[in-house]
Amino acid sequence: MRKYLDFNNFIIFDGAMGTMLQSRGLKAGEFPESYNFTHPDIIRSIHSEYVAAGADIITTNTFGANRYKLANSGLIVKDVVAQAVKIARKAAGGKLVALDVGPTGKLMKPHGDLSFEDAYRAFSEQIVAGEAAGADLILIETMSDVYEAKAAILAAKENSKLPVICTMT
Repeated sequence: MRKYLDFNNFIIFDGAMGTMLQSRGLKAGEFPESYNFTHPDIIRSIHSEYVAAGADIITTNTFGANRYKLANSGLIVKDVVAQAVKIARKAAGGKLVALDVGPTGKLMKPHGDLSFEDAYRAFSEQIVAGEAAGADLILIETMSDVYEAKAAILAAKENSKLPVICTMT
């Protein structure tokens, strides 16, 4: 990691990006990741507020930056991730920047139509872009399917050298 953290003490992550964006005008059905391009000042402001509140790690506005969630948005995963890391890095003030990876939004087989391999590829695309853009670590978060979490963790471990944290909901 670029900056040393004392892992014997608490590490404070920032808070929810989606909720903060809704309070700043994000409408139902809008892609939060679109704000990386249309309202980078709002994204930077949110990150800065979390830094001022004492966060040790800032997460990028990329929770839904995967090929499935962005399918009809006109947004490209690599571009969304690169822009989000750039904004977070500017606001982080020396704090660590975590690539935020959320669920694909699809159900895994046998309950849905998403195969493990397709989930793995989608997560790999996002993770490779995040490492290339300069993220310090990967936060896989809010997973509700252990099989999908496994796909994301394997994609992170096999396609990057970044530390990985995974949370379930």
